[in-house]
Amino acid sequence: MSKPVLVGDVGGTKIRLALASSSLGHVQLHNIKVYDDPTIPSFEDAIEDYLSSSDVKPKSALFALAGPIADDGSIKLTNRPWPRVVPSVIQSRFLIDSATIVNDFAAMARAIPEIPNDSFETVIESHFSPEGPILVTGPGTGHGVSTLIQSVTGGWRVMTGEGGHSAFAPRNMREAAIRDVIARTYNYVSVEMIVSGRWLMPVYEAICELEGVTPEDLSPQNILDRADAGDKVCVEVCKFRANALMGAVGDAALITGAHAGVVLTGGVAERMVKWLRTTEASDRFLERGPMSPFLAHTPVSVLMHDEAPLIGAAALALE
Repeated sequence: MSKPVLVGDVGGTKIRLALASSSLGHVQLHNIKVYDDPTIPSFEDAIEDYLSSSDVKPKSALFALAGPIADDGSIKLTNRPWPRVVPSVIQSRFLIDSATIVNDFAAMARAIPEIPNDSFETVIESHFSPEGPILVTGPGTGHGVSTLIQSVTGGWRVMTGEGGHSAFAPRNMREAAIRDVIARTYNYVSVEMIVSGRWLMPVYEAICELEGVTPEDLSPQNILDRADAGDKVCVEVCKFRANALMGAVGDAALITGAHAGVVLTGGVAERMVKWLRTTEASDRFLERGPMSPFLAHTPVSVLMHDEAPLIGAAALALE
């Protein structure tokens, strides 16, 4: 068994930390601890709490955080109001020889080969091709995009970007009207602003305005429950977001050449499976004019695994 490595995943609502090791080529996680306290003042405070309760003192660490990585390896998170997280500061404070920060969707993508098949829910069934890139994307608090490619030597390479901030492209007049209502306040309307968790209320409020309905203070679960009960506005919210997500995913699959499949991740995608499986949403992914045959055999699934980013961080750290 390899020496333990400290790994972490920071989402918009939870922080997960664990010790990772490798045995016979398989990633193993130990002592997983989840923090869901939004008042934690910094990432370093969470690390300090975790290490103070552990007898193991790791000498290396790898953390998956949301946002672009700076030239010095540091990151300013896009989903938390924390100070910049700097690897050298972590190394000095916790006497760690090596600390690395990666984009959270790099870890998410790298987890895919390590996770059993029964953790994936099928959205569009097709023939899986082991050849070609796998697009890993999805809405949580934000909206991440990455591409997983198998190398000729059998390993894996991850390419990341900030595709969630690409512009939302309406496909009909109603979607354009919703976009225009949101744009009055925010000007630029990205895919993330349509499909992610933290932007749910602006979408709901825009549809309420177009319907002449006074918006209520609803939770995401309230909206899902009302949609299931047939509430007109909430049904449109769910359909609109599912269609927009599948349209954006289809665009990204064309750009990346994702012949080996698309994996949707994140808490929002997990809760949207019913809506993603509709014919209308599937058509948004598949209908590409003369390039429709390009995606005709591309499977789409939703990953249902809370610890996926930790597993991916461990796989990256132990490579």
